[in-house]
Amino acid sequence: MVRWGLLRGVMVSGLATLAASCQTTGYNTGERVQLDCERSPIQSSWSNVYTPTRTKCFRATSESADLISVVHARSFEIPGGYANVLYQDTGHNTYIVQQTVQDVVRQHGEMFKGASGWGEPRTENIAGNDYQMQDFALRGKSCTAFLLAGPLAAYFAGHRSRAFGYACANRLDRELVERLLTSFTYDVSRAENAPVKPLRLEKGKGA
Repeated sequence: MVRWGLLRGVMVSGLATLAASCQTTGYNTGERVQLDCERSPIQSSWSNVYTPTRTKCFRATSESADLISVVHARSFEIPGGYANVLYQDTGHNTYIVQQTVQDVVRQHGEMFKGASGWGEPRTENIAGNDYQMQDFALRGKSCTAFLLAGPLAAYFAGHRSRAFGYACANRLDRELVERLLTSFTYDVSRAENAPVKPLRLEKGKGA
């Protein structure tokens, strides 16, 4: 499952801004909250993929008033394993610099603590989308890290959004990976006006 500590550093890593941006309606700088997963932007249409009802989803915003960026995180149980998925969206004058799946893995090393047997990074076109992927092993399961960059930002050398994370299973073959990734949708409007609960961060472990 995604722990809050895994999200530390996500908000600034990979972000750049060309100009200071004002806060927008409904956006709060430095927000750290949990919400019901049925209101999360990250959803799966596959009936074999679900989040246990006791588990919450998470949302975080940038600590900097100069960056308009929101990260949503959700954990799923999948056939024979699990998946952790994050979706990052940006607002006015903020964009995500172009990165590789290796960059993401390197920046968010805590998510991959204990991983071994890293394969060569590759790009695969799945249902018309180019996913950057890299295989590895973790706690006896075969895993794949993935990165899907969103639309290019107008006038900026980067992207407006991206989805990234990883999936692990006893036998994670291409069929399972493809079925899983194509089941995901990302719609930030689902979280609009959703009831949220502030997270209580452990002392000294803030984002």
